[in-house]
Amino acid sequence: MSDNAIHSDDEGELFNGFGSAPISRVGSGKRTTKRWSFHNNTKPNLVDGPSELSSGTRRLSDITGEDGVHKVASSSVLGGGQLYSTESGRLFHAGKICIALAGLPGRGKTHLSVSLTRYLRWLGVKTHSFHLGNYRRASAEDDITHDLFVPSPNSKKANEIRNKIVDECLNDILNFFKHDKGQVAIYDAVNALPEYRLELQRKFADMNIQVLFIESLVTDDAIIMKNMEEAARSSPDYVNWDYDKAYKDYSERIKALAPYYQNMGAKDENLSYIKFINFGERIELHNSNYGYLINKVVFYLMNSRIKSGSVFFARCYKNSLDYTKDPPLDEAGKKYARNLAKTLIDHLKANGKDYILEPVNPDVARLRPSSLKRQLSVDERQPAAGVDGVDEDSLVIWTSVKQRTIETTQYFAERNVKTRHRIQLSQKNPGVVANMEEPEIKEKFPEEYEQYIRDPYHYRFSRAESYHDLAIKIEPLILEMERMSGDILIIADDTILKVFYGYLMSCSCYDIPYLNFPTDDIIEIKFNAYSNGAERIPIKDYDE
Repeated sequence: MSDNAIHSDDEGELFNGFGSAPISRVGSGKRTTKRWSFHNNTKPNLVDGPSELSSGTRRLSDITGEDGVHKVASSSVLGGGQLYSTESGRLFHAGKICIALAGLPGRGKTHLSVSLTRYLRWLGVKTHSFHLGNYRRASAEDDITHDLFVPSPNSKKANEIRNKIVDECLNDILNFFKHDKGQVAIYDAVNALPEYRLELQRKFADMNIQVLFIESLVTDDAIIMKNMEEAARSSPDYVNWDYDKAYKDYSERIKALAPYYQNMGAKDENLSYIKFINFGERIELHNSNYGYLINKVVFYLMNSRIKSGSVFFARCYKNSLDYTKDPPLDEAGKKYARNLAKTLIDHLKANGKDYILEPVNPDVARLRPSSLKRQLSVDERQPAAGVDGVDEDSLVIWTSVKQRTIETTQYFAERNVKTRHRIQLSQKNPGVVANMEEPEIKEKFPEEYEQYIRDPYHYRFSRAESYHDLAIKIEPLILEMERMSGDILIIADDTILKVFYGYLMSCSCYDIPYLNFPTDDIIEIKFNAYSNGAERIPIKDYDE
C-alpha cells in the first residue's frame, strides 16, 4: 500500500505538504545524507525494554558515546525525570504541540530546538526536532546557491528543491503525531513570512495540534558574531570546510535571506508566539493562554542561555564509602585532590582558558578543612539565582556537603575559584542493602533483587533511594546549569554523575545505572548547537 493510500482524501495535502502534489517515497532521487522518516516501519529498537533486563546483569557502559538527543523518540524509552507514563506515550494533560521556530540564521534556533528537545525528553515528553537543514542537505545539489534559502527563489530548480524539502519535513512531522503518537514536534526553520506562519498555524490547527512560535531575535552583534563563528566550525553544512571559507559562506547566506525576513508582530496577531530576545535577555509572550506543557517550555526558556563552557565530572574520593560515613580526606585523598585540580587547570589552559588565578595564599587551602566544622553559609550552599557562571571565562565547582567532596576543592580554593555545596548532590541512599555486594543482596533479598534487575533505574530497596529519586532531586540544579555560560566542575558520587550525564547526553533511563565513571578520569561534556560530546581527561600523577 502506498503512503498516500493510508490517509483520507481530505488529509492528503496535510501529509504531503501544503498545496503540493503527493510525494513519492520510491525513486525520489539519491540522497547525499541519510535522514530519518517517521513514516517508516523499519525503525530500530533503540533500547531493550525493562522486561528484557532480567536475563542478567548488564555490563557497564562507556560514557563517551553518542548524544541521544537526535535518536528516534520511542515510547519504550522513559525520560530520566518522567513522573508517569501512559500506554500511548503521551502525557495525559498536554495535547499535541508543534513548536515552530522563526528567525534568521545565526540566531541560535538549532541550539534552542536541540536543548528544548533534551529537556522535554528528560521530562518524559515524546519530542523530536525536525531540522529543515537536514532535509536540505539530503536533497542538496552542488550547483544550487544561496537562492535556495530565500522564500521565493528565482531559480526554478531551487524553487522545486525548496518545496520538496519543506513538504518532506512537514510530512514527517505530521506522521510523527499520527503514527508515532508524538507529543511535541519542534520545527527548526527560518519561517520568514507572516503569511506562511499563518498557513502553518491553520493547517496544524485543523489536525487538533497546538502551534507555538518561538522567534529568536538577536540585537547584540557580539552574539551574532559568536554564533556565526560556531556555525563555521561545527555546522553539518561545513564539514571538512576551511574555516574562513565556511564563515564567508555563512555570512553570505544571512545577507541573502535578511531582506525577506519579517519579524513577528501585527500580522501575526492571531498566533501564539514568544519573542526570545538575545537568548534569554528578554522574553515577550503573545496570546499566552498556554497549558501545562507550554508553560514548562516558557519556564525553560527563562533559564536558557547559550553555553560557552563545559561541564566536568569527577568522582569523589572513596566513592564506595558507607552512606552514613563522613570522614575527612586522608593523605591519599589529598593527593587525589591535588592531581585533580592540576589536571583540570592544565587542560583549561591548553584550550586557551587562562582565567584561573595563580595561588594567592596557599595557607587558605590548608586551613579550609578545619573551618568546615562550622555550618556552611547560605551563600556557600545556595547563592541567588543568576550569580554564578554568568561570565564565559569562569569556573564554578559544585560538591555535596560531605567533607571529602568539600575538601577535594581545597586546591581550587587557593585560586579563588567559586565552590558551592549542594545537599542535592548527596549520593543515592542504598537503604537496607548498604555495604552489600550483589551476591549477598541476591541471597538475602531474592524477590527485591529480581525487581531491581528488571528496572534498576526506578526500583528502590527498603529505606533507599532510586536513580529516579535523584533525577527529581537535582532538577533545580539542571535549570541552574542551563542558566550558566561558563565551566562547571561537579565532584560527587558516581550515582549523581550518572544522572547528570543522562540528562546532558539524552540517555535512556534504562542505561543510566550502567554508566561507568572511572576514578582516574575527568569527564568533559562539551556543548554544541547540534549535539553534545563527551571526552575523557586522564588525571595525571604530578608526584611521579
